[in-house]
Amino acid sequence: MAGFTSDGHTLGKAAGDANLVEALVKPIGIVQGISDVPWHKDCSLGSHSYRCCSLTVGISVTGADAESGQLRVVPGSHRALVQPAFVRRDLDLPQLDLPTSTGDVTVHCSCTLHMSQPPVTRERRVLYTGFSLPTDEGARSPNEAVLRRIREGAPTTVTQAPSPVVARG
Repeated sequence: MAGFTSDGHTLGKAAGDANLVEALVKPIGIVQGISDVPWHKDCSLGSHSYRCCSLTVGISVTGADAESGQLRVVPGSHRALVQPAFVRRDLDLPQLDLPTSTGDVTVHCSCTLHMSQPPVTRERRVLYTGFSLPTDEGARSPNEAVLRRIREGAPTTVTQAPSPVVARG
């Protein structure tokens, strides 16, 4: 694998690279806007032709269930032309809840339809990272620099009153 030593070590070097660190914070009680993560494919956010063959890995820092914003997936959707806006319960492809315990690992193709349920009683904390095949420099999107500037310019925090769930905790 590109960028890995024979024993798989790269984290030390990569951890210091600001371009490789991203975070998503999904506060309790936010059901609209950037914290509402409905059905989507990671690659449907503008880079399908360039990053569709990547994997997303989640490590559960806290357990997750229907009350805390668990991950839901549509198994097989990475092989089907199903747009997120058309996900319905009566599709031939089932919707599957993925409850996790602390320390569990989930892995899904970036082009698998998935969502995070809105947390109701407590928050879910997950460390996400991704893996993808290296791309040829010539195959990169001519708009990649523009997309990076937009992503880096996006707000990283939401100003809101504390959630009653967090206040009790």
